[in-house]
Amino acid sequence: MTSPFIGSVFKVVTETMHVGDRGETENALNLDAKVLAQRIIDDIDVTNDKEIGAYKESEDPKLYKSTKTGRGPLTAEDWRKTCEPCMTCYKLVTTEFSWWGFQTAMERYIQSMMRGMFALFHRQLFCDTDGWYGMTIEELRAMEDETAKKLLDKRNQELTTKTEFS
Repeated sequence: MTSPFIGSVFKVVTETMHVGDRGETENALNLDAKVLAQRIIDDIDVTNDKEIGAYKESEDPKLYKSTKTGRGPLTAEDWRKTCEPCMTCYKLVTTEFSWWGFQTAMERYIQSMMRGMFALFHRQLFCDTDGWYGMTIEELRAMEDETAKKLLDKRNQELTTKTEFS
């Protein structure tokens, strides 16, 4: 992701790998030694309400139970060790903000915002299991395309609204 307003001084890249494990894969994204040495592991617990901004009961994995799969609610203290099946979503977020005097603070801020966004998204995803479970790959791709179009339309609407000087 880049910004048309500040050009090449701002960049955020997110890489993702989903693995059927409990977070034990040391290098799921096959990072080279240099990146691996700089990497900070930041574990996100989707059941921790402090990980998100505004709490919604409908998006609480400690309350949700899927009628299609029987999964949930995630109430046990050690749910990550006991739930079946289990999948870990490994993410690498690379942030670059090259404005002298603001770089470190802005990169930390962006990283914390991404962390909150991931926590909220994965809570929502779990609590919407019945909405997507059982879909074919074609149905999932169509849903992705529709969601991407809605997001682009919303972004374009917000850009138009914020840049009109009438």
